[in-house]
Amino acid sequence: MKKSVVALVSVVSFLAPAVMADTVGGIYLGADLHFADSKGSFGQTGNQQSFSFDDKNQTSFYIKFEHPLPLLPNIKLQRNSLDSDGSTVLNRTFVFDSQIFAVGTTVAQKVDLSNIDATFYYEILDNDLVSLDLGVTAKYIDGDISVSNQGQNALQDLSTVIPMGYAYGSFGLLGTGTKLFAEVNYVSYDGSSLSDMQLGLAYELIDTLAVDLDLKAGIKKTKMELDDIDQVDADLSFNGAFISAELHF
Repeated sequence: MKKSVVALVSVVSFLAPAVMADTVGGIYLGADLHFADSKGSFGQTGNQQSFSFDDKNQTSFYIKFEHPLPLLPNIKLQRNSLDSDGSTVLNRTFVFDSQIFAVGTTVAQKVDLSNIDATFYYEILDNDLVSLDLGVTAKYIDGDISVSNQGQNALQDLSTVIPMGYAYGSFGLLGTGTKLFAEVNYVSYDGSSLSDMQLGLAYELIDTLAVDLDLKAGIKKTKMELDDIDQVDADLSFNGAFISAELHF
């Protein structure tokens, strides 16, 4: 992982002197609603079990600070809910948090891997037709996973900071006030990989000197493959449509 992060930081540092931050600057406030289909498996290291999750809407809230100062990165802070629960009939004996759940047992499981992203990025391109941002994200996950039945309750805390690469790009459809955009956070290392991806359309509903308002819709995919993170293995995905709104002051 260290080599990947060093390489990513080196690329961004190389590009930084050749670009400027936002020529206008400002503060952006945004909120996303993700209609997620949750699925996957988890367990202690080497003992994963597939679970049946209920679909649950996920939310994200963010604030971005952009400025006209060269070399200094812009900043985006984002809070992401990422949780789901459900009930599952175990197809194997399952050991979690030193608790043994027998095969055929019906258990209730809950996953909460809500997280905070701190993203530092540069605007490589910034015009009405094409924009491109590149940077790095520190994702702080502070959550837990639990499994229970009528007589047992197992709980495993999970807390870690994971560095990720960040990219955002958009292409304007001239004369329509609409942009096609994609946003990606991604990293892969030591058997683990994490990705947050959005692809959609943004429509500029309000455009004034005081405030801008964009409405967005598209597809969002979040995937976590964790290999022995705080003694937890997991392969979880949260996929589905999303809608969002963004204010620019």
